[in-house]
Amino acid sequence: MRTVASHLFPFGLCLSLALAGCGGGETPEPKDPSSEGSSGKPQPQADAGPDAALLGEITQLNQLLAAIDKSDPGRPKALDRLGELLAELSKNNRDRALAADPNVSSLPPPAEPKAAEGEVSDAPAKAGPVLPARNAAAVKRLKPDAQKLIQKADMYAAEAIKAHKKLIADHPDYKDMDKVLFRLGGLYVAYGQVSAARPVYFELIEKHPKSPLVPEAYWNFAEFFFNAEDYENAYKLYARIVEYTPSERTSVAGYRLALSLHKLSRLDESWKALEGAASAARIHGPAGTVDEIYRDAPKLAATRKPLSAKDAAAFFVRLAESNEDVIKQELNRLAQILEDEGRPLEATEVLHVMIDRYKAEKCAIQARAIEIATRSGNNAIRADEVNRSLRLGCKP
Repeated sequence: MRTVASHLFPFGLCLSLALAGCGGGETPEPKDPSSEGSSGKPQPQADAGPDAALLGEITQLNQLLAAIDKSDPGRPKALDRLGELLAELSKNNRDRALAADPNVSSLPPPAEPKAAEGEVSDAPAKAGPVLPARNAAAVKRLKPDAQKLIQKADMYAAEAIKAHKKLIADHPDYKDMDKVLFRLGGLYVAYGQVSAARPVYFELIEKHPKSPLVPEAYWNFAEFFFNAEDYENAYKLYARIVEYTPSERTSVAGYRLALSLHKLSRLDESWKALEGAASAARIHGPAGTVDEIYRDAPKLAATRKPLSAKDAAAFFVRLAESNEDVIKQELNRLAQILEDEGRPLEATEVLHVMIDRYKAEKCAIQARAIEIATRSGNNAIRADEVNRSLRLGCKP
Protein backbone atom coordinates (compact mmCIF):
# COMPACT_ATOMS: atom_id res chain seq x y z
CA MET A 1 0.00 0.00 0.00
CA ARG A 2 1.28 3.44 -0.91
CA THR A 3 1.62 5.67 2.13
CA VAL A 4 -0.13 9.00 2.71
CA ALA A 5 3.36 10.47 3.03
CA SER A 6 4.17 9.51 -0.54
CA HIS A 7 1.07 11.38 -1.72
CA LEU A 8 1.87 14.50 0.28
CA PHE A 9 5.56 14.59 -0.51
CA PRO A 10 6.20 12.95 -3.92
CA PHE A 11 9.90 12.38 -4.53
CA GLY A 12 9.66 13.96 -7.97
CA LEU A 13 8.58 17.22 -6.38
CA CYS A 14 11.67 17.13 -4.17
CA LEU A 15 13.91 16.69 -7.20
CA SER A 16 12.31 19.62 -8.97
CA LEU A 17 12.79 21.77 -5.87
CA ALA A 18 16.43 20.95 -5.19
CA LEU A 19 17.15 24.58 -4.41
CA ALA A 20 14.56 24.35 -1.65
CA GLY A 21 16.67 21.78 0.13
CA CYS A 22 15.17 18.56 -1.22
CA GLY A 23 18.10 17.71 -3.51
CA GLY A 24 21.44 16.17 -2.69
CA GLY A 25 24.59 18.15 -2.03
CA GLU A 26 27.70 18.30 0.06
CA THR A 27 25.81 20.09 2.85
CA PRO A 28 22.22 18.80 2.71
CA GLU A 29 19.34 21.07 3.66
CA PRO A 30 16.44 19.85 5.85
CA LYS A 31 14.56 17.13 3.98
CA ASP A 32 10.89 16.48 3.40
CA PRO A 33 9.33 14.59 6.33
CA SER A 34 8.52 11.38 4.48
CA SER A 35 9.51 7.84 5.30
CA GLU A 36 10.51 5.21 2.76
CA GLY A 37 7.51 4.32 0.63
CA SER A 38 6.34 0.81 -0.20
CA SER A 39 7.50 1.33 -3.78
CA GLY A 40 11.06 0.84 -2.55
CA LYS A 41 12.21 4.24 -3.78
CA PRO A 42 14.39 6.12 -1.32
CA GLN A 43 12.55 8.92 0.45
CA PRO A 44 14.17 12.12 1.83
CA GLN A 45 14.71 12.07 5.57
CA ALA A 46 14.43 14.84 8.14
CA ASP A 47 17.74 16.10 9.48
CA ALA A 48 18.57 17.52 12.90
CA GLY A 49 18.04 21.14 11.87
CA PRO A 50 15.93 23.76 13.65
CA ASP A 51 12.72 22.12 12.43
CA ALA A 52 13.70 18.59 13.41
CA ALA A 53 10.87 18.23 15.96
CA LEU A 54 8.26 19.40 13.45
CA LEU A 55 9.60 17.12 10.74
CA GLY A 56 9.67 14.18 13.13
CA GLU A 57 6.05 14.70 14.13
CA ILE A 58 5.03 14.99 10.48
CA THR A 59 6.73 11.67 9.75
CA GLN A 60 4.75 10.06 12.57
CA LEU A 61 1.50 11.57 11.30
CA ASN A 62 2.17 10.34 7.78
CA GLN A 63 2.77 6.84 9.13
CA LEU A 64 -0.44 7.01 11.14
CA LEU A 65 -2.47 8.25 8.19
CA ALA A 66 -1.03 5.48 6.03
CA ALA A 67 -2.24 2.88 8.53
CA ILE A 68 -5.85 4.05 8.92
CA ASP A 69 -8.73 4.52 6.52
CA LYS A 70 -11.10 7.44 6.00
CA SER A 71 -13.63 6.13 8.52
CA ASP A 72 -11.17 6.16 11.42
CA PRO A 73 -12.39 8.73 14.01
CA GLY A 74 -8.83 9.94 14.58
CA ARG A 75 -8.14 10.76 10.94
CA PRO A 76 -9.61 14.30 10.89
CA LYS A 77 -7.51 15.34 13.88
CA ALA A 78 -4.39 13.83 12.32
CA LEU A 79 -4.98 15.70 9.06
CA ASP A 80 -5.64 18.90 11.01
CA ARG A 81 -2.37 18.57 12.88
CA LEU A 82 -0.49 17.70 9.70
CA GLY A 83 -1.78 20.84 7.99
CA GLU A 84 -0.94 22.95 11.05
CA LEU A 85 2.64 21.65 11.16
CA LEU A 86 3.20 22.19 7.44
CA ALA A 87 1.89 25.74 7.75
CA GLU A 88 4.31 26.33 10.63
CA LEU A 89 7.20 24.98 8.55
CA SER A 90 6.26 27.36 5.75
CA LYS A 91 6.22 30.32 8.12
CA ASN A 92 9.52 29.32 9.72
CA ASN A 93 11.26 29.19 6.37
CA ARG A 94 9.73 32.44 5.21
CA ASP A 95 10.91 34.15 8.41
CA ARG A 96 14.42 32.79 7.83
CA ALA A 97 14.33 34.00 4.22
CA LEU A 98 13.38 37.47 5.42
CA ALA A 99 16.24 37.43 7.93
CA ALA A 100 18.64 36.36 5.17
CA ASP A 101 17.44 39.07 2.78
CA PRO A 102 15.04 41.90 3.78
CA ASN A 103 14.03 42.18 0.11
CA VAL A 104 11.86 39.11 0.65
CA SER A 105 9.26 41.48 2.15
CA SER A 106 8.88 43.21 -1.22
CA LEU A 107 8.84 40.02 -3.28
CA PRO A 108 5.78 40.31 -5.53
CA PRO A 109 3.14 37.64 -4.98
CA PRO A 110 2.49 35.20 -7.81
CA ALA A 111 -0.14 36.24 -10.31
CA GLU A 112 -3.54 34.93 -9.30
CA PRO A 113 -4.99 32.30 -11.63
CA LYS A 114 -7.97 33.47 -13.64
CA ALA A 115 -11.25 31.98 -12.49
CA ALA A 116 -12.72 29.38 -14.78
CA GLU A 117 -15.53 30.61 -16.98
CA GLY A 118 -18.76 30.63 -15.01
CA GLU A 119 -17.00 30.07 -11.68
CA VAL A 120 -18.73 31.68 -8.70
CA SER A 121 -16.44 33.97 -6.66
CA ASP A 122 -17.68 32.54 -3.35
CA ALA A 123 -17.41 28.91 -4.33
CA PRO A 124 -16.70 26.36 -1.57
CA ALA A 125 -13.16 26.28 -0.21
CA LYS A 126 -12.44 22.88 -1.75
CA ALA A 127 -12.66 24.48 -5.21
CA GLY A 128 -9.71 26.79 -4.51
CA PRO A 129 -6.86 26.87 -7.04
CA VAL A 130 -3.42 25.29 -6.64
CA LEU A 131 -0.68 27.76 -5.73
CA PRO A 132 0.91 29.27 -8.85
CA ALA A 133 4.67 29.64 -9.20
CA ARG A 134 6.43 32.86 -8.25
CA ASN A 135 8.10 35.06 -10.82
CA ALA A 136 11.46 33.33 -11.33
CA ALA A 137 13.31 36.56 -12.16
CA ALA A 138 12.08 38.20 -8.93
CA VAL A 139 13.21 35.22 -6.85
CA LYS A 140 16.66 35.20 -8.51
CA ARG A 141 17.22 38.79 -7.39
CA LEU A 142 17.25 37.57 -3.79
CA LYS A 143 20.39 36.39 -2.03
CA PRO A 144 21.07 32.67 -2.69
CA ASP A 145 20.20 31.56 0.84
CA ALA A 146 16.96 33.53 0.73
CA GLN A 147 16.07 31.95 -2.62
CA LYS A 148 16.37 28.47 -1.16
CA LEU A 149 14.40 29.36 1.93
CA ILE A 150 11.53 31.10 0.13
CA GLN A 151 11.21 28.20 -2.31
CA LYS A 152 11.10 25.82 0.63
CA ALA A 153 8.50 28.01 2.36
CA ASP A 154 6.37 27.95 -0.78
CA MET A 155 6.70 24.17 -1.09
CA TYR A 156 5.51 23.64 2.48
CA ALA A 157 2.67 26.15 1.97
CA ALA A 158 1.46 24.17 -1.04
CA GLU A 159 1.59 20.90 0.90
CA ALA A 160 -0.19 22.51 3.85
CA ILE A 161 -2.96 23.64 1.55
CA LYS A 162 -3.31 20.12 0.15
CA ALA A 163 -3.66 18.71 3.66
CA HIS A 164 -6.27 21.32 4.61
CA LYS A 165 -8.31 20.79 1.45
CA LYS A 166 -8.22 17.03 1.93
CA LEU A 167 -9.58 17.45 5.45
CA ILE A 168 -12.34 19.80 4.23
CA ALA A 169 -13.33 17.43 1.43
CA ASP A 170 -13.22 14.21 3.43
CA HIS A 171 -14.54 15.42 6.80
CA PRO A 172 -16.80 18.46 6.28
CA ASP A 173 -18.38 18.02 9.74
CA TYR A 174 -15.08 18.11 11.62
CA LYS A 175 -15.64 19.85 14.96
CA ASP A 176 -12.77 22.34 14.51
CA MET A 177 -13.54 23.21 10.90
CA ASP A 178 -13.61 26.93 11.68
CA LYS A 179 -9.94 26.74 12.69
CA VAL A 180 -9.10 24.74 9.58
CA LEU A 181 -10.78 27.26 7.30
CA PHE A 182 -9.14 30.18 9.07
CA ARG A 183 -5.69 28.64 8.73
CA LEU A 184 -6.27 27.78 5.07
CA GLY A 185 -7.42 31.30 4.30
CA GLY A 186 -4.34 32.65 6.04
CA LEU A 187 -2.08 30.47 3.90
CA TYR A 188 -3.65 31.86 0.75
CA VAL A 189 -3.44 35.46 1.94
CA ALA A 190 0.21 35.06 2.96
CA TYR A 191 0.88 33.84 -0.57
CA GLY A 192 -1.01 36.78 -2.10
CA GLN A 193 -3.88 34.67 -3.45
CA VAL A 194 -6.87 36.80 -2.51
CA SER A 195 -9.25 35.14 -4.97
CA ALA A 196 -8.49 31.77 -3.38
CA ALA A 197 -8.79 33.10 0.18
CA ARG A 198 -12.13 34.81 -0.39
CA PRO A 199 -14.30 31.66 -0.66
CA VAL A 200 -12.49 30.11 2.31
CA TYR A 201 -13.22 33.05 4.57
CA PHE A 202 -16.73 33.26 3.12
CA GLU A 203 -17.34 29.64 4.14
CA LEU A 204 -15.99 30.33 7.64
CA ILE A 205 -18.23 33.38 8.07
CA GLU A 206 -21.35 31.73 6.60
CA LYS A 207 -21.09 28.31 8.25
CA HIS A 208 -19.49 29.28 11.56
CA PRO A 209 -20.85 32.78 12.31
CA LYS A 210 -20.35 32.41 16.08
CA SER A 211 -16.72 31.37 15.83
CA PRO A 212 -14.31 33.78 17.55
CA LEU A 213 -12.20 33.47 14.40
CA VAL A 214 -14.74 35.30 12.20
CA PRO A 215 -13.52 38.80 13.11
CA GLU A 216 -9.97 37.51 12.72
CA ALA A 217 -10.85 36.37 9.21
CA TYR A 218 -12.18 39.83 8.42
CA TRP A 219 -8.97 41.27 9.91
CA ASN A 220 -6.63 39.13 7.78
CA PHE A 221 -8.44 40.07 4.62
CA ALA A 222 -8.70 43.74 5.57
CA GLU A 223 -4.98 43.90 6.33
CA PHE A 224 -4.18 42.42 2.94
CA PHE A 225 -6.21 45.09 1.18
CA PHE A 226 -4.82 47.86 3.40
CA ASN A 227 -1.22 46.85 2.70
CA ALA A 228 -2.06 46.65 -1.02
CA GLU A 229 -3.45 50.22 -0.75
CA ASP A 230 -6.90 49.00 -1.76
CA TYR A 231 -8.62 51.20 0.81
CA GLU A 232 -12.09 50.82 -0.69
CA ASN A 233 -12.17 47.12 0.17
CA ALA A 234 -10.15 47.54 3.35
CA TYR A 235 -12.52 50.01 5.03
CA LYS A 236 -15.56 47.80 4.37
CA LEU A 237 -13.92 44.89 6.18
CA TYR A 238 -12.60 46.99 9.08
CA ALA A 239 -16.13 48.36 9.46
CA ARG A 240 -17.42 44.82 9.97
CA ILE A 241 -14.83 44.12 12.67
CA VAL A 242 -15.75 47.14 14.80
CA GLU A 243 -19.31 45.81 15.01
CA TYR A 244 -18.12 42.96 17.24
CA THR A 245 -17.76 43.05 21.04
CA PRO A 246 -15.15 45.72 21.90
CA SER A 247 -11.64 44.32 22.26
CA GLU A 248 -8.06 45.09 21.34
CA ARG A 249 -8.79 43.83 17.82
CA THR A 250 -11.83 46.08 17.34
CA SER A 251 -9.86 49.07 18.68
CA VAL A 252 -7.07 48.61 16.17
CA ALA A 253 -9.59 47.88 13.41
CA GLY A 254 -11.30 51.18 14.19
CA TYR A 255 -7.96 52.96 13.86
CA ARG A 256 -7.28 51.26 10.51
CA LEU A 257 -10.83 52.10 9.45
CA ALA A 258 -10.12 55.77 10.09
CA LEU A 259 -6.89 55.67 8.10
CA SER A 260 -8.62 53.90 5.19
CA LEU A 261 -11.44 56.44 5.09
CA HIS A 262 -8.88 59.23 5.26
CA LYS A 263 -7.12 57.81 2.19
CA LEU A 264 -10.48 57.87 0.42
CA SER A 265 -10.91 61.58 1.36
CA ARG A 266 -13.94 60.80 3.52
CA LEU A 267 -12.70 63.05 6.32
CA ASP A 268 -15.85 63.39 8.43
CA GLU A 269 -16.27 59.60 8.58
CA SER A 270 -12.57 59.24 9.28
CA TRP A 271 -12.75 61.63 12.24
CA LYS A 272 -15.74 59.76 13.66
CA ALA A 273 -13.96 56.39 13.33
CA LEU A 274 -10.83 57.79 14.94
CA GLU A 275 -12.78 59.10 17.93
CA GLY A 276 -14.45 55.72 18.40
CA ALA A 277 -11.14 53.90 18.11
CA ALA A 278 -9.48 56.16 20.67
CA SER A 279 -12.34 55.67 23.14
CA ALA A 280 -12.24 51.88 22.70
CA ALA A 281 -8.45 51.69 22.92
CA ARG A 282 -8.38 53.62 26.18
CA ILE A 283 -10.62 50.94 27.71
CA HIS A 284 -9.61 47.75 25.93
CA GLY A 285 -6.11 48.50 24.63
CA PRO A 286 -3.66 48.04 23.17
CA ALA A 287 -2.05 51.02 24.89
CA GLY A 288 0.13 51.95 21.93
CA THR A 289 -2.92 52.46 19.72
CA VAL A 290 -3.96 55.57 21.64
CA ASP A 291 -0.51 57.07 21.04
CA GLU A 292 -0.71 56.19 17.35
CA ILE A 293 -4.11 57.85 17.09
CA TYR A 294 -2.86 61.02 18.75
CA ARG A 295 0.14 60.97 16.43
CA ASP A 296 -1.97 60.70 13.28
CA ALA A 297 -4.91 62.90 14.26
CA PRO A 298 -3.27 66.24 13.25
CA LYS A 299 -2.30 64.73 9.89
CA LEU A 300 -5.91 63.76 9.27
CA ALA A 301 -7.19 67.14 10.38
CA ALA A 302 -4.77 68.95 8.06
CA THR A 303 -6.25 67.10 5.08
CA ARG A 304 -9.24 69.40 4.91
CA LYS A 305 -8.64 72.36 2.60
CA PRO A 306 -9.41 75.02 3.49
CA LEU A 307 -9.12 74.03 7.13
CA SER A 308 -11.64 75.16 9.70
CA ALA A 309 -9.50 75.74 12.77
CA LYS A 310 -12.57 75.74 15.02
CA ASP A 311 -13.78 72.42 13.63
CA ALA A 312 -10.33 70.91 14.07
CA ALA A 313 -10.14 72.12 17.66
CA ALA A 314 -13.59 70.69 18.39
CA PHE A 315 -12.44 67.38 16.90
CA PHE A 316 -9.42 67.26 19.22
CA VAL A 317 -11.59 68.10 22.23
CA ARG A 318 -13.80 65.08 21.49
CA LEU A 319 -10.86 62.85 20.60
CA ALA A 320 -8.94 63.59 23.81
CA GLU A 321 -12.08 63.65 25.96
CA SER A 322 -11.24 67.21 27.14
CA ASN A 323 -7.71 66.30 28.24
CA GLU A 324 -6.21 69.78 27.88
CA ASP A 325 -2.62 68.58 27.67
CA VAL A 326 -3.47 66.39 24.71
CA ILE A 327 -5.63 69.05 23.04
CA LYS A 328 -2.83 71.61 23.28
CA GLN A 329 -0.33 69.09 21.92
CA GLU A 330 -2.58 68.25 18.97
CA LEU A 331 -3.24 71.88 18.07
CA ASN A 332 0.46 72.68 18.23
CA ARG A 333 1.27 69.79 15.94
CA LEU A 334 -1.50 70.76 13.55
CA ALA A 335 -0.10 74.29 13.29
CA GLN A 336 3.36 72.87 12.59
CA ILE A 337 2.04 70.53 9.89
CA LEU A 338 0.19 73.37 8.20
CA GLU A 339 3.31 75.55 8.21
CA ASP A 340 5.39 72.67 6.81
CA GLU A 341 2.82 72.27 4.03
CA GLY A 342 3.14 75.95 3.09
CA ARG A 343 -0.23 76.96 4.56
CA PRO A 344 0.82 79.78 6.94
CA LEU A 345 -2.55 81.52 7.05
CA GLU A 346 -4.31 78.35 8.27
CA ALA A 347 -1.46 77.68 10.69
CA THR A 348 -1.93 81.08 12.32
CA GLU A 349 -5.69 80.53 12.49
CA VAL A 350 -5.07 77.39 14.54
CA LEU A 351 -2.91 79.45 16.90
CA HIS A 352 -5.71 82.02 17.20
CA VAL A 353 -8.02 79.23 18.39
CA MET A 354 -5.37 78.23 20.92
CA ILE A 355 -5.19 81.82 22.22
CA ASP A 356 -8.95 81.81 22.80
CA ARG A 357 -8.60 78.53 24.71
CA TYR A 358 -5.40 79.26 26.66
CA LYS A 359 -5.62 82.96 27.44
CA ALA A 360 -2.87 82.88 30.06
CA GLU A 361 -0.44 81.90 27.29
CA LYS A 362 -1.75 84.29 24.66
CA CYS A 363 1.43 86.33 24.19
CA ALA A 364 3.68 83.29 23.78
CA ILE A 365 1.27 81.74 21.29
CA GLN A 366 0.90 85.00 19.38
CA ALA A 367 4.68 85.35 19.19
CA ARG A 368 4.76 81.99 17.46
CA ALA A 369 2.10 83.20 15.00
CA ILE A 370 4.31 86.19 14.12
CA GLU A 371 7.27 83.83 13.59
CA ILE A 372 5.23 81.66 11.20
CA ALA A 373 4.04 84.73 9.29
CA THR A 374 7.59 86.05 9.07
CA ARG A 375 9.00 82.75 7.79
CA SER A 376 6.28 82.62 5.15
CA GLY A 377 7.61 85.79 3.52
CA ASN A 378 4.05 87.09 3.20
CA ASN A 379 4.13 90.67 4.45
CA ALA A 380 0.34 90.96 4.60
CA ILE A 381 0.03 87.98 6.94
CA ARG A 382 2.87 89.29 9.09
CA ALA A 383 1.27 92.75 9.35
CA ASP A 384 -2.02 91.20 10.44
CA GLU A 385 -0.28 89.16 13.14
CA VAL A 386 1.66 92.18 14.43
CA ASN A 387 -1.56 94.20 14.68
CA ARG A 388 -3.27 91.29 16.40
CA SER A 389 -0.43 91.15 18.92
CA LEU A 390 -0.92 94.84 19.71
CA ARG A 391 -4.69 94.36 20.19
CA LEU A 392 -3.97 91.52 22.61
CA GLY A 393 -1.66 93.79 24.60
CA CYS A 394 1.41 91.75 23.69
CA LYS A 395 4.77 93.05 22.52
CA PRO A 396 5.24 92.23 18.82
